[in-house]
Amino acid sequence: MTSDIITTQVKTTAQLTTGKIIQKRMVLADVFKLSIEHSRISRISKPGQFVNIKLSDQLTPLLRRPFSITAVNAEAGWFEILFKVIGEGTRRLALLEPGEMINLIGPLGNSFWLSSQTKRALLVAGGLGVAPLAFLLQHLYQLKIKKTLFWGNQTKELFLAYPEIKHSCLELFYTTDDGSMGYHGLVTDLFAEVIPKFEHEAVQIFACGPNPMLQKIQQVATQNGIDCQLSLETLMGCGFGACMGCNVQSASGESYFYTCSDGPVFNAKDIKVDG
Repeated sequence: MTSDIITTQVKTTAQLTTGKIIQKRMVLADVFKLSIEHSRISRISKPGQFVNIKLSDQLTPLLRRPFSITAVNAEAGWFEILFKVIGEGTRRLALLEPGEMINLIGPLGNSFWLSSQTKRALLVAGGLGVAPLAFLLQHLYQLKIKKTLFWGNQTKELFLAYPEIKHSCLELFYTTDDGSMGYHGLVTDLFAEVIPKFEHEAVQIFACGPNPMLQKIQQVATQNGIDCQLSLETLMGCGFGACMGCNVQSASGESYFYTCSDGPVFNAKDIKVDG
């Protein structure tokens, strides 16, 4: 494992390419994991980066869809994405079978970065926002950094998508909106309750999920003076900042960043999260 993630935010050179689907798993009725064979992407990708996938040769859907890289196996030459069927694009993706080729660009975007002073990583995931954080956990596990994950879902079923996560975390807090597993309530409420216990440790926060969740995490991090990185979830048509459709306002309000080219990972103090 390289040390790039320890002190720097990594960007890599993306390529327009094709990969072969080698495994498809339906982890829930409408949630899938795809393992895609591509030696270069699996070798150079860093936690936080994504691929942009072309889902049709027709006019609909016209734009590519971004998918966080959620795991890699560099030795075997494959990487993995996690997605939920929510529209025509993801419906088409779910119909693909092992052996079929897929048109993609990647790896795109920047990565999470870890201070050399950090002794514990606090990860906060909302729903499928766990995808890039699962990849981050791979790195943190090998770096022997203490890890605490807060993961919130509407109900307990989605936790089944990542049974392996519990083996890579020192602490794991589940929350559900319906109370079917773990803490009954929002993951942000539990996080705000628990975070004082870490006040004497050198910690960093890494979060990915819906914008209202990220807003709250941003507030908690600011109140406690903790370095915080947010991975934004948004549509990114081009992946290079050319279409300018994925803009996010700077903290000063005087300029904009683009999620695909400046992110998707941002320091929480640098942006305004639109709730």
